[in-house]
Amino acid sequence: MSAVSLAFLGLGGLSLLLLLASFRFRHLGRLGRLGHLGHLGRFSHRLRLPGRRSQGFSLPVTSGFLGGFGFGGAIAIEATHRSGPAALLVGAVAGVVVGVPLAWAAGRFVAAVAGMHTDATPESAGVVGAIGVVISEIPVGGLGQVRLSYAGQPMKFNARADGPLALGVRVLVIGVPTPTSVLVTPLQAVLNLEEGS
Repeated sequence: MSAVSLAFLGLGGLSLLLLLASFRFRHLGRLGRLGHLGHLGRFSHRLRLPGRRSQGFSLPVTSGFLGGFGFGGAIAIEATHRSGPAALLVGAVAGVVVGVPLAWAAGRFVAAVAGMHTDATPESAGVVGAIGVVISEIPVGGLGQVRLSYAGQPMKFNARADGPLALGVRVLVIGVPTPTSVLVTPLQAVLNLEEGS
């Protein structure tokens, strides 16, 4: 293996270190100012060029280019069995041909992950109308507990009702006085009212 191939492989290896650094320093950058590490964390997110809008030169994009340039160049040199200046030229051309699309793909991937749609944060007011079950008896004028399916997860809420409710009674949430408590009514009573209408 020629020295030129080793140099290109070294650039490819550097790209892997940059990729690891982008994960590490991005995490440190979110913690606030930690000396130079915090500044590197913010740098890893986006590099601003003078006189231009924010460009997509993040560490993952740079790492993608260097990886494609280094490893692509080394493969091209070894595949063509070139040496000296010809090896450098072949490696550089092949590196750019492989590195540019890889950098673009890395940028698109990072942008897609950063802009990924997430569900809205569930709010306790969203449980009005939910059906649950009493898991701790609800006394007259006191608090008991109910289990509801909330945002796809079973959750416990403190509960009040107009009358006492025994363990295991199915209930309907009719109000949310606080984020951790609900007003409930027996589900059977609601169903009987609908049948009588």
